[in-house]
Parts: sequence; structure tokens; C-alpha cells
Amino acid sequence: MRRLNNRKLIAQVGIFVTLASLGVFVLLPTFYLISFTLTKWPEIYTDVFANPLIGNTNWQQILRYLALSFRLSFVAVALDFLFGVPLAYFLARKRFFGKAFLEDIITLSLVIPTSGFGVATLLTWQMIESDYVIPFINVPFLMLIVHVALTFPYIVRTLQAKLEDLEPAFEQASRTLGASTFTTFRKIIFPLSLPALFSGGVLAFARSLGETGATMVVASVD
Repeated sequence: MRRLNNRKLIAQVGIFVTLASLGVFVLLPTFYLISFTLTKWPEIYTDVFANPLIGNTNWQQILRYLALSFRLSFVAVALDFLFGVPLAYFLARKRFFGKAFLEDIITLSLVIPTSGFGVATLLTWQMIESDYVIPFINVPFLMLIVHVALTFPYIVRTLQAKLEDLEPAFEQASRTLGASTFTTFRKIIFPLSLPALFSGGVLAFARSLGETGATMVVASVD
């Protein structure tokens, strides 16, 4: 009985610490930001929307940067799907030497500091450009590379986990009936993998939209 009470006490302390951390690190900054915006709204409105010197130029810049961020995120996620779906299927269905190493390489961008990744990307492509004349290497291209690399694992690893859970019997039955690999994927695997594709796409899009470290490093050369 005493051991049961101790476990209950530990569980209650854990719940309290979790809720307190949520309040301090998530809810409190959010509440402060909202309250600051409401209390300073006349000044914010004047500076952003009705500046006596430049009018609504600041608001136009904000809209332009938001549009650029959304376009960049959409293109990055589209490229993630284009290259990530076949790779995830290959990793889920094949066994080969070096598979674990390849999976680690794919996941590596999740643990590398984004600013350091941006510096490495910038230095690498600048070194390549110094030896070869490649006209499409510019700031938007480097930003796209950074965003694709940082969001690619969300598509591959999410879809790979889902494909590994699917019963191979569905694919075997489809091929036994004469369906090609592409038809099997389109009519059986793809519908069953839609939840994983949606989850991975949302995570990748949110990650790309919120990326600042590597983006600021790469954009600083412009």
C-alpha cells in the first residue's frame, strides 16, 4: 500500500511539473505577446499601417516576406514528396548493406544546428561556384536547398514507418493478380499511406515555414 501511494505521489508530481513547465515556457510567452500587442496596438498600427512618412510600406514588406516564406515552403515540401516517397518505399521494402547508415544520413539534418548547417551549405556551394560557373547558384537556390534538406527527414521517416507496418500480403496479392509495381503502389499502398503522407507533409511544411537560422545565414550574402 505504501509503495502504491509513493507511485501515485510521483505521478502527481510529474503531472504538476509538466503542467507548470507548459505554463511557464509556452502559455506565459504567448499570453505576454498577445497582451503586448493589445496594449501597444495604437503604436503598432501607426508604425505598420499608417506611418506618417512611409505610409503602409512596412505592411507591404511583411506581406512580401510572408508570401516568399509560403512559396518557399510549398516548393520545398513538393520536392520532399517527389524524392522522399520513392526513397521511403525503397528503404521500407529493401534490405541492403549500409541501410542503417543511409537512414542516419537522412535523419542527420534533424540534429545539426540550423545556423551551422546554413554556414556549411553556403561555404560548400561558394567553393563549387569558385571552380565552376553555374548560373543557377544564387540565394533563392541555396535557401531552397537548405529547406529541402531540413524537411526531407519528416517525409521519408514518417512514410517509411507506415510502409513497414503495412502487411506485405496486400502487395503480393496485387502482383499475383498481374498488377505492376506502380499500379500496386497507386491503388493499394498510396491510399493506405495517406495519413502518414499528410502528417509528414504538415510537419515538413511547418518546419520549413518556421526555419530562421539557416535561412538568415544563407540570405545574408544577398
